[in-house]
Amino acid sequence: MKKLALIVGATLMMAAKLALAGNSPHQFKLSVANGGLVNVVNSSGSVTVHQGTQRQVLVTATTHSDKVEVDTSSTPDNKRVDIRTHVLAQQKPSSEEAKVDYDIAVPPGISVTVSTATAPITVDNLSADLTLSSDTGLITVRGASNSYLEVRGVAAPVVLSNVTGHIDVTSSGGAVKLSNVVGPKVTVGTTSGDITYEGDFSGGGSYVLTTHSGAIDVTLPATASVDLTARSVTGSVQNDYPLQSKSHMTFVPLQGRSFAGTSNSGSSSVELQSFSGKIRVKKQ
Repeated sequence: MKKLALIVGATLMMAAKLALAGNSPHQFKLSVANGGLVNVVNSSGSVTVHQGTQRQVLVTATTHSDKVEVDTSSTPDNKRVDIRTHVLAQQKPSSEEAKVDYDIAVPPGISVTVSTATAPITVDNLSADLTLSSDTGLITVRGASNSYLEVRGVAAPVVLSNVTGHIDVTSSGGAVKLSNVVGPKVTVGTTSGDITYEGDFSGGGSYVLTTHSGAIDVTLPATASVDLTARSVTGSVQNDYPLQSKSHMTFVPLQGRSFAGTSNSGSSSVELQSFSGKIRVKKQ
C-alpha cells in the first residue's frame, strides 16, 4: 500500500508539473533599438499588442502544452526582434496543444509585424507602423495613431476603430468594419467580404473602398465634408444621404447603378466601387 501510494503520488506530481509547464505564463524582456522592428509569428492562440512604458519589449507567453516553445532572437544592433512559436521536434500537437497566447508591450515608435494562421490579433493604442496578417483570425486595431497600417487577410474579419494614418486593408473573404478611421489615404479592398464604414471621412484625404461581390455600407454624419462617388457594375446602389449635385463629372450616373455628389465643402475624396455587390450610403 505504501509503494502504491508513492506511485500514485509521483504520478499526480508529474501531471501537475506538465499542467504547469503547459499553462503557466512565461515572461521575456527583449531590448530593441529606437526605430526598431518587432516581428511576431504565431499559428494559433492569440496575439495582443499594446504600448508599454519601458524601453524594452515585454513578452508574456502562455503555452497550452509542453509540445511547443517560444523562440526569441535579436539582431546584434537590436534593430529587429523576432518572437516565434516553435513546435518541438517529433511532437505532433493537437490544435489546442499548439496554441500560444501572447501579450506584448512595445515601446513607442517601434514598428510591429504580426503573422498568424488562426490566431486572432489585437492591437491597442499604439503609435507605430503596423503590418498585420492572418488567414482566419480576427484582426482588431483600436486607437492606433499616426501609423502606416497594412492589413492582409484571407478569410479573416478586420475591425478598425479610432485609427488615424495611412491605411491599406486587403481581404479575400473576410468582412471589414471601419469606425472613425481617418487619414490622408485609406484603401480597403475585398473579394467577397462586406465593407462597413461609420465616420466622417475627415482630414481632406483620399478614401477608396472596393469589393468584387461584397456589400458596402457607409454611414455619415451631417457634418461630413466629402466629394463622393459610388458605382456598381452589375449590383445596385442606394443613397439616403443629402448630397449636392456636381456640375462636372467624369462619368454619366446610371439610375440604380451609380451616383455622385458633394457634402459641405467636399474636402475628402471618397470612392465606393463594387462589381456585383450593393452599395448604400445613409445619414447617421
